[in-house]
Amino acid sequence: MTRMTLIGGALLLALTAGGAWWYSHAGGASAAAGDEEAGGGSVLVQTVKVSMQPLPLTMSVFGDIAAGKVESQSLPQAGQVTRMAVVAGQSVRRGDLLAVLSSDPNGLLAYEQASSALEFARHELKRQQDLLALQLSTQSQVDAAAKAAADAKAMLAAQARLNGAHGSVDLISQFDGVVVAMPVAQGDRVAPGATIVQLGRTDTLKVLLAVEPARVGELKTGMKVTLAPLQEGAPAATSTITSIQNMIDPKTQMAGAIALLPALAQARMAVGTHLQGVIELGSRSAWSVPRQAVLVDDQGAYLFQVAHGKARRVAVRKLIETDRVVGVEGVLDAALPVVVLGNYELQDGGAVRGGTP
Repeated sequence: MTRMTLIGGALLLALTAGGAWWYSHAGGASAAAGDEEAGGGSVLVQTVKVSMQPLPLTMSVFGDIAAGKVESQSLPQAGQVTRMAVVAGQSVRRGDLLAVLSSDPNGLLAYEQASSALEFARHELKRQQDLLALQLSTQSQVDAAAKAAADAKAMLAAQARLNGAHGSVDLISQFDGVVVAMPVAQGDRVAPGATIVQLGRTDTLKVLLAVEPARVGELKTGMKVTLAPLQEGAPAATSTITSIQNMIDPKTQMAGAIALLPALAQARMAVGTHLQGVIELGSRSAWSVPRQAVLVDDQGAYLFQVAHGKARRVAVRKLIETDRVVGVEGVLDAALPVVVLGNYELQDGGAVRGGTP
């Protein structure tokens, strides 16, 4: 009796579990069918309103900070470079020593000769004046001696300016700058006026921007450019394009443009710093849509608008791209919203549900 009771209980338990399983699956399928029937095979989407807006046209460029006007530093006399006090790339201040030049032996000799000539001319003038007092000379002879003394004095002064009176002369920087080039080396002999050091002025730093040759025609002087170091978070500076270079650099194969670095930015940006820039070319009216609204396939760029619960595919062309929005042109209807979420699942004419958040 006990054995029969246990068997009957086990059968009852098995039947109960099987019924529960059937009910859950059949009920779930019915619920799913009900949900599908309620959705009607539509895709849940999110939309936004679209409008025609003026959007900025920009050009992204890269560049380097360079010194301003480059000026040659030289001395008026010949000599030998006995010391170079700077190296290429070094920053200098006004009054800093650049180089030391020993006077040329010929220059020293010319100064000694001019000095002797002046002394002789003075003695001759004194002699002629004494003879005139004794009526043994004429006034014209005294005048000639005076002129010879004046000429000798001028010649000595010229040789002094050529540093003939000293064994060496210092080349001093006349302004704040950076050493761009050094055409001579220590020990070289140089001619009068020969360039010893080339200095780039740092009171007006400039930015050399590299521009794609195909787009250089879009630039004009006076266009606004925003400049910032490549380091993330570095402060930016605003300037304008001052000149455009239509020549192609043989090394980079890029054209160029120049912008002056603002004075406030010069304190934190040194010569040689790499910068990224955005040039403002102007503005253009376009349909402004979020970036995620525009899709691309083999037929080109497109987006979806919603009309009467159906997706309508609209071919577009990208005109302007920013971090958040895209400016496009195409046959859009301003009264119809644009799909921004769920558009990857849509087909032209497909049913949609949802709307603007």
